[in-house]
Amino acid sequence: MGYQLWTSPITGYRRKGTRLAELRSLIGSGITAHAVLEPLQSCPADASASKMAKILRQRDFDVAGVQSQQDGAVIGFVTRQSLTNGKVRDHMRPMTADQLISDSTPLPSLLSVLKTRQHTFVLIGPGVRGITTRADLNKPPVRVYLFGLMSLLEMHLGFWIRAVYGEDSWQKKLTDKRLDAATRLQADRRKRNQNVSLVECLQFCDRRDLVTARQDLRDRLCLGTKAQALVLLKRAEDLRNLLAHSQQDLVKGSSWEEVIALVEWVEAVIHRSDEEVEQQAKNLGGRLQEGLWV
Repeated sequence: MGYQLWTSPITGYRRKGTRLAELRSLIGSGITAHAVLEPLQSCPADASASKMAKILRQRDFDVAGVQSQQDGAVIGFVTRQSLTNGKVRDHMRPMTADQLISDSTPLPSLLSVLKTRQHTFVLIGPGVRGITTRADLNKPPVRVYLFGLMSLLEMHLGFWIRAVYGEDSWQKKLTDKRLDAATRLQADRRKRNQNVSLVECLQFCDRRDLVTARQDLRDRLCLGTKAQALVLLKRAEDLRNLLAHSQQDLVKGSSWEEVIALVEWVEAVIHRSDEEVEQQAKNLGGRLQEGLWV
């Protein structure tokens, strides 16, 4: 499969479904804030602050909307900690433009918003009716995009191992233990009639080590120094494993700020790799003098 999964070995045609832009269009833009938001629970503006605080505490809500007594519209918000005495309206804060998003906001944009905010309010039609918090990023729709992204990164790493290392020279860079693990996996897959190359049987950690060992690859993919690349790719591997094993909390041992920053870095690496793959495909296609064209 190797190169064939990415480009035609004859024409250089780049195959559908291997670009970051296609993943973002299909999943990232297809999954919007509407898929993960929760209905915004609101307190009547003239209700007792201490009573509402008790209700919010019972429901484990940190934030609630404030509802107008006249028409029921959401006119602001309160935090549970602020509701100490008096009426709810005494503690109300206005909702500013930077605290609002549309329910049609694509997932990558939502991630950028929640990178710097604990929560954001969501407009559904003309009114504020939803809220999205960082906890909502643990939901399955978000996991689908993140796992697709990490899988694409792993595929890109495998592509460059084939592209840069001559023949099977990469095998000399691995320990006997890691190479034996790949060989056993290849044998198991071939018993199931899966014709896979040895590179395809490398684990994420093997691909990481082989790519970061080459300065030309680090420069080409803008990975930074070897130490920087190893740290970030190890964190990407950790996130991939959390996703693959369906762990409940994706920020285990980390924070959402760090996870979202990592996701943005992975997207940048894949985007850069995409550009390089596209250039190779154009060069290959440019050498073809005649053939069949769509």
